[in-house]
Amino acid sequence: MSEIAEFVDAEPLFETHTHQLGFDGHRWDEKSFEDFIAYGTADLEVAGATFTSGDAARTFSVWPYARTTGYGQAADLGARALFGRPFSAGTADELTRALRAFCRGRTSAEIHADLYARANIRWSINDMFWAPPGRTDAFSGAGYLPFVRFAPRFEERGHTLVGASRDSVRAFEAGANVSIHSLAELDRALDDYAARLIAGGRVAAFKVAVAYGRDLSFAPVDASTAAPLFQGVLRGGPVDARPLSDYLFHRLLARARQFARPVQIHTGYLAGTWGDLRNGDPRPLVPVFRQYRDVRFDLFHAAWPWTSFLGAVGKAFPNVWLDLCWAWAMNPVQTERTLDEWLSAVPCNKILGFGADTQSPVSEIGYALQARRGIARVLERKIERGEFDAESARFVARRLLSENALDLFGAGS
Repeated sequence: MSEIAEFVDAEPLFETHTHQLGFDGHRWDEKSFEDFIAYGTADLEVAGATFTSGDAARTFSVWPYARTTGYGQAADLGARALFGRPFSAGTADELTRALRAFCRGRTSAEIHADLYARANIRWSINDMFWAPPGRTDAFSGAGYLPFVRFAPRFEERGHTLVGASRDSVRAFEAGANVSIHSLAELDRALDDYAARLIAGGRVAAFKVAVAYGRDLSFAPVDASTAAPLFQGVLRGGPVDARPLSDYLFHRLLARARQFARPVQIHTGYLAGTWGDLRNGDPRPLVPVFRQYRDVRFDLFHAAWPWTSFLGAVGKAFPNVWLDLCWAWAMNPVQTERTLDEWLSAVPCNKILGFGADTQSPVSEIGYALQARRGIARVLERKIERGEFDAESARFVARRLLSENALDLFGAGS
């Protein structure tokens, strides 16, 4: 292992994005090798076998085709790091027994703390997309490690901004214990919700994931245009909800400005299968960055496959940060190329290096290792080509692994 690889391996990580279920989200005595798979279930489906929990034969019937992808590599890295065994059909039962033995006799909090310590993740921002809109108790921090902060969404689980559908309004009314009859009332209720979230002291950012349901082009829409559309939504009639959604997005950015919180936006590739990948195209966001110069934007997942364009955005806009969360697993080779390219164009304090984006702390270990190795390889090549000396490489490594995120989200995040 090179000197810079050893340095990267030892540095603590700031995880800018994940979806951890918390202490109550796991039955540790029932855990199995499946916790290592994480996003690999999508590759299994593409390879020919839809993942079915408990059906090891089905999983491993196509695993030889998926084990070479970034998702497959992350599973193998995690299994080897935690239990010294490769991830394969031949070791599946052994990994299950080892994981259950690892958990036996310990609380969920103790298990989480141990796994995060092994991954050397010291800060983490969690996106609980399943949290009912309007409720703030989920963001209190109860059920999570003390260093975990949150990025709440102003969306219902179907990736619709609250207010753009009747179901989203009803869900928000139930969660916030309010009754909404007009767009003005919705705005006031969402303002109050944001204020209560911030007052809880654990919110590091606001999150936008609407790319799973629509593209990222948001026209300017005023309240006089949006109000009658919202009345149509409440009546349940056919409504062109896109202008209303645009209006709600701009109102969310106004709240981010008011409360001085960064806005994390899903860009690029979509999780799972069959999604409309065109929705993740970040190019339509350029007018937003220009309009909201005092709002900080954290753009996720390297926007793969629009990585070079995102690099140009990072170079052009002081209010934009480029985030490699999840990218190391979805396409590790391209992500190395991307980081190499970005470091030649974008100031290194504007790049965020890691986010596992998983739901189990078991999989955090492999995903963290994957990111560390990718970052180390990029820095090794920079040194070999004479672009960086050892001191510069260490400086950049610290920025990518933790310091940039600490600057953006604060030491309390």
